[in-house]
Amino acid sequence: MIDFKKDKNIEPTDDNLKIVLKDSFLAYKELTEKLSDFNVNLEWRFYKDGGWLAKATHKKKTIFWGQAMSDCFLVAFHFNKKTIQGVYDLNIAETFKQELLQAQNDESKFTSLRLKVVNSKSLPNIYQLIEYKCKV
Repeated sequence: MIDFKKDKNIEPTDDNLKIVLKDSFLAYKELTEKLSDFNVNLEWRFYKDGGWLAKATHKKKTIFWGQAMSDCFLVAFHFNKKTIQGVYDLNIAETFKQELLQAQNDESKFTSLRLKVVNSKSLPNIYQLIEYKCKV
């Protein structure tokens, strides 16, 4: 079993990601290939506290963080108090808006929205969030 959280020597190559992501690998590839349309780069780095994480950036701005999980690619968007309101105006699934609303906390500087990429059905929502994050 490949463990991207513990082993720095097992890099997230396509071959290794196919093993971990299984059927969701195709959706992951579709997502990563579309990033160039937004001028977003994806770079994998190993962090001692989190293992291999993918950082998607537009210029110097972090758009989202990604993590290869068993059977899915987890994407995490972080919004501050100023940018979160615009998410509710996006044409994304209501379930995502509800998750974001439930995650909001007045005491926290950031609110996170974590989405599982299992197949290509969720990608249009993710593309809208990427486009929004690039603009704000």
